[in-house]
This record gives sequence, C-alpha cells and structure tokens, in this order.
Amino acid sequence: MSRLLVKGGTVVDGSGAPGRRADVLVVGDRIAEIGVGLSASGAQVVDASGALVAPGFIDTHTHLDPSLFWDGGADPMPQHGVTTVLTGNCSLSLVPVRPETVASVSEVFCFIEDMPPAVFAAGIPWSWERFDSYRDALDSNGLAVHVAALIGHSVLRMYVMGEEAWERSATDAERLSIAQVLDECLAAGAFGLSSSRIDVDARRRPVPSRLADDAEFDSLFEVLGARRGMVGFIPNFLSGNPIQELDELGNRCARHGVAGLWNGLTHSPQDPQRSAALVDLARRQQESGIELWPMMSPRTIDFRIGWSGSAVFLGMGETWHTIPSTSDPGERRARLADAEWREHARREWDAATIQLFPTRSIDRVRFFEVTKPEHERWLGCTLADLAAERGGHPSDVLADWVLDNDLRPGIVVVGVANADVDGVAGLLVDPATLISASDAGAHVQMMCAAGDSTLLLTRHVRDRGDLTVERAVHELTDRQARVCGITDRGRIEEGLVADITVFALDELDWSDDEFVNDLPTGAGRLRRPPGGYRATIAAGTLTQEHGELTGSRPARVLRHTS
Repeated sequence: MSRLLVKGGTVVDGSGAPGRRADVLVVGDRIAEIGVGLSASGAQVVDASGALVAPGFIDTHTHLDPSLFWDGGADPMPQHGVTTVLTGNCSLSLVPVRPETVASVSEVFCFIEDMPPAVFAAGIPWSWERFDSYRDALDSNGLAVHVAALIGHSVLRMYVMGEEAWERSATDAERLSIAQVLDECLAAGAFGLSSSRIDVDARRRPVPSRLADDAEFDSLFEVLGARRGMVGFIPNFLSGNPIQELDELGNRCARHGVAGLWNGLTHSPQDPQRSAALVDLARRQQESGIELWPMMSPRTIDFRIGWSGSAVFLGMGETWHTIPSTSDPGERRARLADAEWREHARREWDAATIQLFPTRSIDRVRFFEVTKPEHERWLGCTLADLAAERGGHPSDVLADWVLDNDLRPGIVVVGVANADVDGVAGLLVDPATLISASDAGAHVQMMCAAGDSTLLLTRHVRDRGDLTVERAVHELTDRQARVCGITDRGRIEEGLVADITVFALDELDWSDDEFVNDLPTGAGRLRRPPGGYRATIAAGTLTQEHGELTGSRPARVLRHTS
C-alpha cells in the first residue's frame, strides 16, 4: 500500500480551528496519522516547510461535465488546490439521455454554457443512458478531481417527455416517471437535482425546467427528501421575481427536508439593495431552519463576446440573439447589415432593463482584438469611444464594428458584476452566504472561471485580511462538503480520504487568463495559469506539483449515500 508523508507544514484542518504545526501521514487513500515528527520508511515525502497543509478544495458550481471526458486532469483545477467538483448544474447534465435526446441536450448545453458544438460532439462518447453507466464511463476515463454529480432538471424532463418537455407541463404519468428516474439516479449515487428558472435556448425557448409546475417540483422534492439529496437552483434575475421564487423554494425545502444552493448572488454598486434583500431572505430562512445557501464568487465577472454561445446577450431580446444562433458567416453578415434587423435591434437595445450586456453603460464594452491594422488604435478603447467618434445608435455602431472587423466581435464586457471589491468582500464574509459559484468549465472562450480559490486566498486573505486563512479554508472545504452531503472528506482528520493541498500564502498568484488551443478539434479556450500551489493530493496520490500535473488520475465519481 502506498505511503505519502506531508512533512514540516502547518495543518489548517478545515474545521476553522487555528492552524498547528504537524506532519500528515497518508497510507493508501486515507489520512493515517497527524502529528509532530512523523516518519515513514519508504514514504514519498512532500516538503511543506513554511507552508499550510489544508484539505483539498471543493468547487460546488462547475460545468466540467463534458470536458472531463477529454481532459480527465481537469486543468487547471488541481493547480488551484481543487480536488472535488460538483457538476450537473443549471438544470444541465449529460445524463439521463436517450439516443434521440442527445442532439437536443448537446445543443442546449453548448448554447447556454457557451461551448463550441464541434468540440462537444468530438469529445463526448455518449455510451450511457442512466446514471450508473454514465458514472462508470467517467470513472473509466480517469480523473484528477473527484466528481459529485447533480441531475439536470431540463435533461431529466427531455429524457421522459422528449421534445414536448419544451412545450408544456408534465402529465400525471410523466410526472411519476420523471420522479422515478430521478430516484434511480440518486440510488446510483447522484447527489441531487439542479433546476433553472432563467435560461433559454438558441430559439429563445425557456429551458424545460421552467415549464415544470408545482406538482412536478413537489414530486421531485419528495424524492430528494427521501434520498437526502440536495438541490441546486437558479432564480430568474432578468424578468422574474427572485425573492418570491427563493421564498417558494425555501418553503419547499422545509416541507421535504431538502438542503440546497442557489446561484446568482452578485454585487452591483448600481443596485446594492438587491443583494442586501437576497441575503436578508437567506438569513431569515436559515434562522428558521431552512438549509438554503446563496453562492457568491469573489471574481469580477468579465465576458469576452464570441459567437459560440449566448450568455452576454441574455435579456437583450431576440435580435442580437440571432447572431450567435447561426453558424453561417454569410447569414451573420446579411443580418448585421439589414435595415429591418437593425431597427429591431435598436428598439430592443433601448427597451432592455436587466441584462448582462450593458446597453446603458457602453463604456464597459472594450475592444481587445482587431483584424485590420487601421483598427489598432481602438485596442483598449470602449464602445462609448467609438460611438462618440462615429455617431449613431450604439447597436448600429456595434454592428458596423463587427462587420468591419471580419465578423469577429473582439470585445470584452468588463465588470458585469462584482467589480466593487469592498462590496464583494461584505458578501463573502457574511455567514449567510457560501463562497462558491465559480462556473468553472463554462463559457470557455469568453472567460476562465477556474481559480476562485486562489483569488480568495490572495486578495481577501493575504492582501486585504477580510478573512483569516482558517476561515477561508473552512469555507472552501468542510463547509462545502457538509452542504452537499459529502461525509468522507473536507477535513484533515485521521480516517478521512486524503484529499490535500499544500500552499504558502506568499507563493500564491492569481493571474489573468490566457488563450490556449488544446480542445478537441484544435479549438481554443481561456485558461488560468497555475496558482502557485506546492502540491495537490487526491485520494492519497499527487495530482500536481508546483503547477505541473503529474498525470495521475486517482479520483473518481463520488457515490452519494441516502
């Protein structure tokens, strides 16, 4: 049996207790002993002198479901201390599927999470139907991070109802079948259900989870309660009433004894009362015994705009959505030049209220890529600068730019949310919130969402002192595990699985993302460089050392136990 000794460090065990000097002996995949001056003949030694030894970080909002099939190393998650990820979020998972639903699942997943369809098609084997065979396929692929999987509500409805899942609520028989399939998935080890009230597909149709009625939700929550599964939820922040939706969700969680997470808590200096009201609701729910936690990322949200998906255009109406919804360059060019298209685009631009694309703050739309030498003077400038020089409606100015830039947008929307560091810090330290919501694996050509753990530890622990390192490690490990029902990891404790990360605060670095061409088909993605961690260990085996993946794949799909 393998032996590994992490020697000379300060153990921050994940509980929130003060760090203490100790060595950690790992035998096989378990923590065997914690103490001072440990030795082990023949053990592999990890030098933790001057460093902290913490549990591996748990990221509870990712979309790594597809990429784990072509990159089981999960680059760069281990290089940022992560050993476990939660997948299947936002009502989207890769299971359950039938051969006749694979195309629809692929299409909506690629559109909402901004993934190149050709990469999706080339990289996923689709050799399963139900969760047990999906779990086995992912395990056999080899993993450097453990996977706790949710079942996507939209995908579940599509499995049972086919295309009619996009059109109506379920019949009594369909509702029974939907609940039964979820129960089978949970019995096979899935951790719960994810549902969304906000997303649409390329044709502007609400995703199937948005068509579920109260009876369907109660049937699903009855299963979750019986199996002790969790729920992940996204309310409709664009056109709905998130307070009402979250209040109803909390009541449903209370009735069925279900714990859960919801995504979408951000800080906006223009509307600070929005986040305050949401946190106040969460606090009141938690005080009444409802285990429902808003997730909060420390990262400022910036989006590069590309045509592989839709996220930035959420809330802008139909017209600009038609550009990413077609892959034909000629059709894109024709639409952008068409007078009627432009008239509709201007009208929708002016009518937009809450959206990710800042139609009323075009100084936050910056040019970062040009295709012609005469445009180089615009690099780093904004759409507001361009509109001031050229005149005209901002929508027309943007359309002209895209046409003149060889159909490449070449723009990044900065500060979509979380641009005010003080405001973000206030939400991160609030005990009613959960530090999470990275979105790692999604929008890969628009941003890199990996590395939130490193940003938290550098900016909010080392540089600003918003949290102690013990509190930050607890937030990234034991607290995540408890919320999700993960019982065998999340702390440095004898007998638990040896998921460990070793780092010194002064060695950590959170860097800007960079473009790399390493996807199937040769496509590119934005990648965060390694964060400066000395070592990451999953199930007792080193998965990365000093920023380099070791190639070992000791992790697995976790089995939730009812």
